[in-house]
Amino acid sequence: MKWLFSARTKEEVKVPTVRGKSVYIGGVLLIGIAEKGEFDMARKKLISIEVKDGHGQSHYIDTSNIRVKITREYVDLDVSALPRFFEIKAREVNKVVEELRKARSELNRSYGKLEEALVKGIIGMDVYNEQVRRLQERERRLKSACSDVERSIMSLNQSLTQLKVELEKKRERLEAKRLLDKLENGEMEELEKILSTLSNVNALYHLTTSSVIQLKIIC
Repeated sequence: MKWLFSARTKEEVKVPTVRGKSVYIGGVLLIGIAEKGEFDMARKKLISIEVKDGHGQSHYIDTSNIRVKITREYVDLDVSALPRFFEIKAREVNKVVEELRKARSELNRSYGKLEEALVKGIIGMDVYNEQVRRLQERERRLKSACSDVERSIMSLNQSLTQLKVELEKKRERLEAKRLLDKLENGEMEELEKILSTLSNVNALYHLTTSSVIQLKIIC
């Protein structure tokens, strides 16, 4: 029993720490800070990680079949994690934009009702001016929220552009080898993965660019 307990303790010590470390995809795209990770000790593999993004929201990413590098400073997920991140980010961005759109619609309706009340003589100018000041304060907060989201999206786009540049370099090298019929074992599979990842990068970039345009219309 003593031997079993000692072996277990020794095994537990080997579990890497992920909490508090920056989490990247492809060594370039920062997606947040690790909250916790789940390990499969038999495989000595990180099978899932919970990441808190810049907005304080936590997201769960399945890493059971994704290569993961854990260092003292950061956790780096292979680029094959990008499609999963894309799904998470798409839901997040769409939700935020929809919330801001609803806030703008409610604000516009409030302005309309206030104008109508003034015209019908239900309220006087003093009340009208006071209510307008309150609505303008709500509008300032809305615009500030839009600016914060836009800055976050633009930062993501910069990282995506960086990642795309790195992937394009690898793609060009492998494409050149393919044309010369000099691809080594596993390199064709790597090329296919890069092409798939580039497609996801472009899709995510188009999503965020579209979202920025929507934000400008809303605010």
